[in-house]
Amino acid sequence: MFAQNLFKRLTLRRFAKSRSGVAAVEFALVLGPFFLLTFALAEVAMIGFAQTSLDNGVSSVARLVRTGQAQNGGMGEAQIKARLCQEISDLLAVDCEANLFLDVNSFASFSAASQNNSPIQNGEFEEAGHAYRATQASDIVVVRAYYRWHVMTPMFQPVFQNVNGGNRILVATLMFRNEPFQ
Repeated sequence: MFAQNLFKRLTLRRFAKSRSGVAAVEFALVLGPFFLLTFALAEVAMIGFAQTSLDNGVSSVARLVRTGQAQNGGMGEAQIKARLCQEISDLLAVDCEANLFLDVNSFASFSAASQNNSPIQNGEFEEAGHAYRATQASDIVVVRAYYRWHVMTPMFQPVFQNVNGGNRILVATLMFRNEPFQ
């Protein structure tokens, strides 16, 4: 019995002093958090990239409205939305038909335009009520675009989603006064 206990203690002591395989164990301990951090960083980068693309697309489309090119060119909601989709899909693979919502509206004053009604209610995105309304010269206009972005990594959906179903609504807004175009 004594010899058996002594053997166990010596074996454990020898195991505790051994340094072979330490790198493999340390790597295994660091590997999980490293991949978690890598996937989180990739997810944040994709969301940021999509948001920047949407912002740039809205800026480009809003310029058509602000200068009167859209109105004088007879562009309607379908053409404006197609142009916005083209702007954001140059760099991203996006499904504009199902996920892009455009809202162009004119207001009597800047204070009336600044009243924001969020399209996100109780964790759901309200798809109704977004439309392109033709504007006139010198109107105060708000152009809003909403894109339903699906969070790619299921583990991060609870962190990054702002609506139910693992989606994040990206929003780009531009407020301006139309130029006095003819």
